[in-house]
Amino acid sequence: MRRTGLVTVVWVLATLALAQPLGASQNPWATLHRPLHLSRLAPGAACPVSPVDRRIDWTRINIFGGSGIGRGPVYPGLGGSGGHFDARPDDQYGGPWAGGKVFWYVRPSYRGRVLIRGRRLDGPQSLGFNGRVVPDRELRIHNYSVSWPGQPSGSRGIPSSVRVRASGCYGVQIDGSTFSRVVVFTVTAP
Repeated sequence: MRRTGLVTVVWVLATLALAQPLGASQNPWATLHRPLHLSRLAPGAACPVSPVDRRIDWTRINIFGGSGIGRGPVYPGLGGSGGHFDARPDDQYGGPWAGGKVFWYVRPSYRGRVLIRGRRLDGPQSLGFNGRVVPDRELRIHNYSVSWPGQPSGSRGIPSSVRVRASGCYGVQIDGSTFSRVVVFTVTAP
């Protein structure tokens, strides 16, 4: 009887030691859901718009949006507009959301998944991506890409719709397996 109980305990402990955590095995995006570190701005404070990354030859890369802003390795293509985004009324679904196209460029040096989430920094409004009547709360960049003329070998990129409900200063947190970056831009909404 004692031997059977000991064998059972050893078997259970060995099984638990070999098991992977359920969150990571069932949801590979779980490790990228870090707490948001998007600062709030005081009313009337200047929006600290992220600069274009001048280390990149954006003319050669030829992305939609002209050039990427932020530190990378993932960039929203807003550099051609000085870090400003003009949202248009939602003529596809209607409703209070406005939006427009943003191209997200991923440098060849980063090969993993990317999770992007955001919100308004100088107000209570949220920011969304794609979706239908209501936008998605996050954008996920997988290991595939659209292609474009001038695309560097090994790089990735995807277009998305960025959607807002009000003008203001917005930030996105871009999380990868080896980094977490904040990119800030202004939005004018109708």
